[in-house]
Amino acid sequence: MSGNVYAPPNASVELATKACEECGESINKKAEICPKCGVRQKGGVSKTTLLLLTFFLGGLGAHKFYLRKPWWGVLYLVFFWTYVPGLVALIEFIIYACTDSERLNEKYESAGGGGTIVIVVAGLIGAIVVIGILAAIALPQYQEYTMRARTTQAVQSAEPLRTAVSQYIVKNGRLPEVATEVSEEVTTVPNVAAIRIEDHGVVRIEFLATAGALHGQTIDMVPSISDQHLSWSCAAGTVAARYRPTQCRN
Repeated sequence: MSGNVYAPPNASVELATKACEECGESINKKAEICPKCGVRQKGGVSKTTLLLLTFFLGGLGAHKFYLRKPWWGVLYLVFFWTYVPGLVALIEFIIYACTDSERLNEKYESAGGGGTIVIVVAGLIGAIVVIGILAAIALPQYQEYTMRARTTQAVQSAEPLRTAVSQYIVKNGRLPEVATEVSEEVTTVPNVAAIRIEDHGVVRIEFLATAGALHGQTIDMVPSISDQHLSWSCAAGTVAARYRPTQCRN
C-alpha cells in the first residue's frame, strides 16, 4: 500500500466561515449580520455584475446603487440627459475592468438582494425620464408636421379659386375690386371652414375647430401686378409661419 492513509488530503477544504469585520468572531460566510456584535457585514462585489451595470446602465447610475452609493446614483439620474454621467461611467467601466475582484471587494461593497430592487427601480425611473424627454421633443415636432400637412392640403385645394382670379386678371388687366366679380366652386376640404374669394382677388382659407391649433386661423393668398406681371403670395393671414407650407412663409 503506497502513501500514508493518515496523511491530510492534498486538496484544501474551503471553510464555510469568515471572520466578522467588526469583532472577528467566526461566522457563516453568507451571513449578512454578525450574531455576536450585530454589525452588518460588507456585501461581496460581483465584478461581472458591476461591469454589466456600469456598461449598460452606467449613465443612469445603476452601478452606484449596486455599490451602496445611492446619492451618487440619484445624481447620475438627474443629469443623465447631459451625457456627462455616461462618459464618467465609461471611464469607471475601464477602471473596474482593470481592477481585480479582491481589490474591488476591499474598496466597495454591494447592495445585495435589496440592491437589485433598487437597481430595477432606478432603471424604470430612468426609462420613464428618457421617454418623457423624447416625448417632449417629439410631440411638438409631430404637431407641427400635422399642422403643415393640413395647411398644405388647404392651399392645394384653393388652387381652383386662385386660377379663377388669375384668369380674371389676365382677361381684364386688373384685380377684381369685389369678390362677386369672380365666382368658383370649391369642394369640401377636411378641417377647413371655408375657402373663398375676398375683395381685390384675395383667396382666403379659414380653418375649423377640428384643425386643432389652426382653429379660426386664416391663410390669405394675395395676388399682385407689377410691370404687367402677376404674382401670388400666401404669407398673409393669421396662421403661424411654422405651420405653413414652405412657399407660404415670409
